[in-house]
Amino acid sequence: MMKRIPRSSAFLKFIILYKVLMGTAEIILSVSLTKLYGRNLEDAFRGLARYLHFDTENRVIASAIKGLGTLGNDTLVGVIIVLFLFGVLNYTEAWGLHVRRRWGEWLTVIATSLLIPFEIYEIFIGMSAFKVFILVMNVIIVYYLARHKELFKNRQRWGQDGSNG
Repeated sequence: MMKRIPRSSAFLKFIILYKVLMGTAEIILSVSLTKLYGRNLEDAFRGLARYLHFDTENRVIASAIKGLGTLGNDTLVGVIIVLFLFGVLNYTEAWGLHVRRRWGEWLTVIATSLLIPFEIYEIFIGMSAFKVFILVMNVIIVYYLARHKELFKNRQRWGQDGSNG
């Protein structure tokens, strides 16, 4: 007999899409940043700002470009690795949620919850609509997954039911 999927699974599909989009953006950004290795980062970010039609004479943008220009290649490599790993983590969460596994639910809840304090801190440093959006999305995701346990399969341990989980 087929189990009826709760209506609330529509938001689960949104979470999966959100995680895939975030993972894709992080991986694309990490791969793109590899092109900056060994270059003068201040010149590279100034060129990017011009390409995006930002006013490079603006005090805030000029300060950001100058600050980014002080990063060394070791820091850049660290940023690239962390961004790439976050992308892989988001893809893993999306897959676990897609196949409706408890580990996917727990991984998403834990990983997303751990970021919330940093997101709150970032908002206190400087509020922006994007930062608030990300914080609100992550709080909603954690709440939703904690509230809707019925969306995930109750799997027995390895070997007890002849499956591998």
